[in-house]
Amino acid sequence: MDFVELKPAQRQSFEADGFLVVPNALAPERVQRLVDAGDRLAEAFLNKPVVIDKAEYNHLDLRPGLLEESAMFELVSNSTTVPLVVQLLSPNIHLHSTALIYKRPEDPNGPQFRRGWHRDIRIPKDLGHQSLPRVGIKICYCLTDFHQGEAGMTLMARGSHLRTEPLLVRKGEVDPQDVEVCDLRLNAGDAVLFENRIFHTAAPNRSRRVSKVLMYGYAYRWMKPEVYLDVPNPEYLKKADPVARQFIGEYRDIDTPPWALQDWARRHHVDPEPVVWTVEI
Repeated sequence: MDFVELKPAQRQSFEADGFLVVPNALAPERVQRLVDAGDRLAEAFLNKPVVIDKAEYNHLDLRPGLLEESAMFELVSNSTTVPLVVQLLSPNIHLHSTALIYKRPEDPNGPQFRRGWHRDIRIPKDLGHQSLPRVGIKICYCLTDFHQGEAGMTLMARGSHLRTEPLLVRKGEVDPQDVEVCDLRLNAGDAVLFENRIFHTAAPNRSRRVSKVLMYGYAYRWMKPEVYLDVPNPEYLKKADPVARQFIGEYRDIDTPPWALQDWARRHHVDPEPVVWTVEI
């Protein structure tokens, strides 16, 4: 994995907003390879009859099996985005989740789209909304353009990662009133990094094309990965470099230091300050 420095302005933006846009994260030819792979995996979904007035019928969220596709496997240690995640979290991370999300066009004149505003990794269910830690970051790769509102891109509530209470939604409405809801305008090949604490939700696709994104989630190694990533395929490990092998779970014991990314971080002078257990006074 090549090194890309997290600029101070990028860190400041991520800390303030809870998300960060990375333009041109994927070259056009790489986007096409991912679209080809995604379309193969989504073939049955794409060939279903059109039912324009049923949102759930037109939404695919596919999680298992993505890394069987070589183009998607290569994305695990993508150099334009993943180094930023390492610098925002630490070298002690692994791949936590994958998702291929396709949305077919829906009725542009239909009723307000139901929302599912939430924070990722479910830790608020146990810890509540107070003093939540940042434990994971997802990368959303755009495989299609998102040049208009309600085109299928995930909605973000800017700055809500710092919120210590639930969102407030008025009866009969779908979006919160006291935060800025961002429906980002993006190009195919752009990426968005967003952390586990930010409130976000699915959005409708009222464009005229299928919206397509890939989501790769990274978290600390002491966070259990999604069940379909729990046992790494030996074939993955054979064709992966040391950094990719760490991401896909080579170090099964979390007490084993994350050697690959630790060495990578030291080489590029972005290793975090050590945390000491005791201090002599």
